[in-house]
Amino acid sequence: MKYFYFISLILLVSIFFIFTNLNSNLITLDLFFAKIEGVSVGFSMIFSVLIGAIISLFLQLPRLFKRNSKSLSNNKDENP
Repeated sequence: MKYFYFISLILLVSIFFIFTNLNSNLITLDLFFAKIEGVSVGFSMIFSVLIGAIISLFLQLPRLFKRNSKSLSNNKDENP
């Protein structure tokens, strides 16, 4: 269990490199304000997943850093 995260990271990176080598067809990306030519299908798919993960992390940051707002209940205030 000590090296689980390291092994999983190495496997993920190696799968990304294999995926980019298998999908080496060049495409043209037509974004809103830019047109990018000469990008492989594998790199475009990997970058879209990584950008989506980064955007979701930024959107989750306020929730992750929110203070725990559980109020402590006093036994004196409760009805017997």
